[in-house]
Formats: sequence, structure tokens, C-alpha cells
Amino acid sequence: MVNIVKMNGESPRRRRRRRLRSIVVLPTLLTLGNLLCGFAAIHFSMRETFSAGAGVDASVQTTLNSALIERILPSFLAIGAILVFVGMLLDMLDGLAARLTGQASPFGAELDSLADIVTFGAAPATLALALILREWDGELVPTPLSHHAVGRAIWVCAAMYCVCAAIRLARYNVEHDRPDSSPGDFRGLPSPGAAAVVVSLVTLHEHVGAGFGSVILAALPFVLLSLGFLMTGRIRYVRVAQVLLIRRRPFGHLIVLLVVFGVCLLYQAQTLAVLCGLYALSGPVLSVARRWGWVRPGVLAAESEVDESDDTDSAVSA
Repeated sequence: MVNIVKMNGESPRRRRRRRLRSIVVLPTLLTLGNLLCGFAAIHFSMRETFSAGAGVDASVQTTLNSALIERILPSFLAIGAILVFVGMLLDMLDGLAARLTGQASPFGAELDSLADIVTFGAAPATLALALILREWDGELVPTPLSHHAVGRAIWVCAAMYCVCAAIRLARYNVEHDRPDSSPGDFRGLPSPGAAAVVVSLVTLHEHVGAGFGSVILAALPFVLLSLGFLMTGRIRYVRVAQVLLIRRRPFGHLIVLLVVFGVCLLYQAQTLAVLCGLYALSGPVLSVARRWGWVRPGVLAAESEVDESDDTDSAVSA
């Protein structure tokens, strides 16, 4: 028995430890960058609520000490929102780097999901709560210990969003490699798509006046709850990158993309909120259209073959 255990001069336990020490550096660093973006977004949410508690006017506080940059990022909440988008970019790049180098691994997939829970689950919910807390004083402050039922209900909506994001990511890890899973679409709203809706609304609030800003504040709890249900639902969502960028398209398709990009440069916050909202609504709308026969099943799905490792290391599709 001793000879079997010490075969080749190394025990099975030592060999297991050795395998765990071997990781892929570049995709792991990108994933950790995604995690740090989520953590930094939560930090800036805390910084905004600290200023609100100290009675500092959000319109006069300095953030990055640059008039040009503060025109784009006028508050700490706006900085946190842009960090969530940076996390989305890193989330795409880590899976791409793993596939290009042929180094996708279960370790990377699990680490990616853990990072996504922070960046696309906890961070957007915290940003939304920080915005509502800054704008609404008194008993309506959203906390689980609020004396007002509305304050408690708002906090529950944000908590449900975070919980649903975790369930969405866990379900994706279990289901994405099943034989009956479709590589051309998602089942349920991807967590980065849900996070994009929340942070785009936070960004839009920081760029619009008080009139429309109050509408965003009133709608934000319902948006959080609805996004949570969409993430845990089974409604199909198309893969935007495959539909818009990878498949062969007419030349006019490129012109439309360039026009949309130009509009984004002119009206960043408004266009971003509209595009993110349209993607969140596309799932239910296309589901109804397919049910009534207005859209053929699979007409928007990617026609090209997708490698099984395409989703192994990237939870951008989760």
C-alpha cells in the first residue's frame, strides 16, 4: 500500500496540490481586474453616501479634480457606473484571451462567476441604493431597518436583484455545457445585460435635470425587481456580439452601427440607457413575436458554429 501511494515518488494529494498551483496568468488577471472594478464601484457608492450624510452638495463636490473629466463623470456614482462597464469589457476579454491561447479551464470559469457576482450583482444594486439614499432623505431611506414600509421595500428590490444575479450565474455554470443548450442564444437575461440597465440609469440620472431624474428614481426599484425576474426566467436572449459583429451582414448594417456610435458620442448617457433598455426588453418582445409567428424561431440566432469552449471561461454570457 505504501508503495502504491508513493508511486513515482509523489503522493496523489501532492499531485493534486501541484495542479491547483498551475493557473493561466493573463485570463486570471483580467478576471481579477473585473472583480476589482466591482469592488471599486461599491467603494464609490460608499463615498457618495458619505458625502450625502455629511451634507455635501453633490453638484459642487470634486471627484477627479478635472473639469473636463467631471463633465463626463460628474459624481462618484457616475465613476462607479463606468467601472461596472469597464468590468464588462474585462469580462469579455478574459474569455477571449483564454480561447485564443487555448487555456480555458474550470478554475477560470468558476473565478469568473465569482467576480461577476460582485461586479454585475452586488455593485449595481449598491449603486442604485446609494443614488436613492442620496436623493431621498428621512424615513424613505432604503434600509432593511427603515421605519417606513417603502424604504424597506426598496431595499428588498435591490436585494432580490443581487440574489437573482447569483442564481443566474450559478444556473449558467450548471447548464451551459449541456447537450441541449443552444450556442446561439441565452436562457434568461445575462447578468452583464441586467447590470448595464441599472448603471446606465444611474449614469443618466447624473446627467439629466431634476424633473426626469425623479422619474428614474421612482422607477429604479421596479426596474431592479423586473431585471431579477428576467435573469432567473427562461426567456431567450440573442448574443449581441454574434448577431451584430460576427455574422455576415449587408454593407448598410455597418453604416447603421457607425451612426449609432456617432450618436453615442454626442449623447452618451441617453443613448446608453436606451440601448441597454432595448436589449432587456428584446427578450420578452421577441418571445411574444415568436409565439404569434411574427418572427421565425432562430432567425436571430447565430448561424455559425460555435466552439464548445466559447463559454467555458467567460461569464459575460451568464
